[in-house]
Amino acid sequence: MKTLVSIIIPCYNAKKYIAETIESVINQSYSNWELIIVNDGSTDNSATILNQFSEKDNRIQLINKSNSGVSDTRNKGLEVANGEFITFLDADDVWHITNLEKKVKFFTSTDYDVVYSYCQMIDEQSKPIDRILKGENNLKIADFLSLKANYNTAPSGIVFKKEVLYKIGGFDVNLSNNADQDVLIQSLANGFKIGVISEALWNYRIHPENMSKNVDLLEKDSIYLFRKCEKQQLFHSYWFKQQCFSNLYLILAGSWWKNGNNKLRGLYFLLLAIVTYPASIALIFKKIVNEK
Repeated sequence: MKTLVSIIIPCYNAKKYIAETIESVINQSYSNWELIIVNDGSTDNSATILNQFSEKDNRIQLINKSNSGVSDTRNKGLEVANGEFITFLDADDVWHITNLEKKVKFFTSTDYDVVYSYCQMIDEQSKPIDRILKGENNLKIADFLSLKANYNTAPSGIVFKKEVLYKIGGFDVNLSNNADQDVLIQSLANGFKIGVISEALWNYRIHPENMSKNVDLLEKDSIYLFRKCEKQQLFHSYWFKQQCFSNLYLILAGSWWKNGNNKLRGLYFLLLAIVTYPASIALIFKKIVNEK
């Protein structure tokens, strides 16, 4: 008998996309799955749509709860998951039909504990955008902390062996945007290996409501994650840590300047990046020259 896969969808006010997301699970070529949908206190019509699906397919379990954020919502699903493999699917993303089949097969032919894949970006109308997010095998903690690695860490593309998530304690409820990066960093810190399938097996949707558009949240999450890693002594040297924090501050500077509509805060993080790691000024000048 095929190994059971537990799929957890956290849902909050996702009526526009949730039906297409669930249909992509039902249409999987790999059929031995359970779908746990956790309704995080939605105030739109999501609950009605979710009830319709759960009544039609006994593999679908619906949990309703008050709003507590995406990480706690994923953890609620994890508490009742029965599968040997566990994966998460955001309520606006879509899987390709062979997504589960190819990822389960990957586990049987390798010694990896976590697998992710390339993904296709799509727009609000589910039309492909001319961009594929790729990745690489054998990611290291330093790849995440340096912010330079070739990876995409959205939960919709990742499958875990069950023991990985139980060992690391699930998702950090203090994080939203960066919870996916944290769960992979914690997996690596506990000795688990991450592999990639070099094929786009799911669609990542870009739309105005995407949580990653919120620069305030990006700042809060990113700094919290780096401070957490600092406490865990996951930076392999002092100067590597300084360089990583400087890279982060440069990203925040650009985000506030371009997307956050707060040039003063952008300037603050630019100066903080230079003070933290003075050599970063060379990177800034190089970027300015390349843009001219």
